[in-house]
Amino acid sequence: MPPFRGSILAVASFLAFGALLVLYGANASELIETLELDYEEFGRVGAMLSLGLGVGIIVAGPLIDRLPRRPLFVAACSLVLSATTTLGPESSYMALLLHTVAIGFGAGLYETVLNALIVEDFGAKAPRRLIFVHAGATAAAAVTPLVFEFMRASAPLYWYDTFRIAGATHALLIVGALFVPMAAPGGTRGENGKAVGTPAGVTDDSRTLAAVCLACFAYVGVEAAATLFVADHATTVLGLGEDRAARTISAFWGGLLVGRLAIGLSPRPIGGGTIAALASVAAGFFVGFGSSLFGSPELAMALIGFFLGGVFPVMIGLAGIAMPSRPGLAVGLAGGLGSLGGFIVPWLSGVIAQSTSLGFALATQGAWLSLLVAGAAIAHHRLTRV
Repeated sequence: MPPFRGSILAVASFLAFGALLVLYGANASELIETLELDYEEFGRVGAMLSLGLGVGIIVAGPLIDRLPRRPLFVAACSLVLSATTTLGPESSYMALLLHTVAIGFGAGLYETVLNALIVEDFGAKAPRRLIFVHAGATAAAAVTPLVFEFMRASAPLYWYDTFRIAGATHALLIVGALFVPMAAPGGTRGENGKAVGTPAGVTDDSRTLAAVCLACFAYVGVEAAATLFVADHATTVLGLGEDRAARTISAFWGGLLVGRLAIGLSPRPIGGGTIAALASVAAGFFVGFGSSLFGSPELAMALIGFFLGGVFPVMIGLAGIAMPSRPGLAVGLAGGLGSLGGFIVPWLSGVIAQSTSLGFALATQGAWLSLLVAGAAIAHHRLTRV
């Protein structure tokens, strides 16, 4: 992709992607009440989003290495546009599940197209570049609940209206893609856009990729569970109003944004060791949050988000570095395993919340983050071997 136009499209796409991620959490209370759901059923909705994301990402991996990228990107955005704008007041729980899978599939597909293009274009510099591109998703996820809460203060805005608004932005992405050249498959490219192939002496490292996938599994799972349940925790457990519930989600994603930018602007090299250290701090904060040790849920979630901010873009970049001959496949596998975590962790968290308490279910996110710490540490060790 040409650097300027490609970066504009990538950031715009991740802004739209971030809005999709928080639709369910931002509408949690209304969805639970309107569709008469329990926590396990609501957790399944989040799991279906991650299932769709995972399938889309995994399918995208090998396709990106073989097929023209623009048609894949346009088809993915078109699917999201259709799935979001056809939800309405008559939609049942089963319809919501099916549409959610479709939304996730399309979003996972276009996200992976962009990730692979950036890895190909920037090589070893891809993790830092991905941090700034992925910041678009965190910015949108932080702002979206607040925007919808502001709109609700002046006019009726139902859950399906928010889906239609977020989905409609993908029409703009389709138009934008027509003006951004996307390189055909054919090897890694340097910053001048020319294919350079796999450098001599560089080999694929499947074990490092496996460690990266473990880290992605844990991170996306925790991110999805937190986004899904923290707002309802604020209202039903802590007794706070809807405005503070919305701010709790926004605080988490705002923390992710600040942490992501801080990592990206750091003069130090970015790698798995830094990610492992920061994630271990976030794990401790999550245990404290679920145990009600924080007086302010907004502060707790902002701190957790800050320490997890750099995880996903750095890990995606390291996946491409671990498999330089097949970056699309590597990015697809890492993202796909991440989405598997996004399927399993929210679902199990819903089961735990239903059988014990929502606070305990949130505290268990610290245990999931221990897998992230292990995966990131292993990847760091293998990539820094002399």
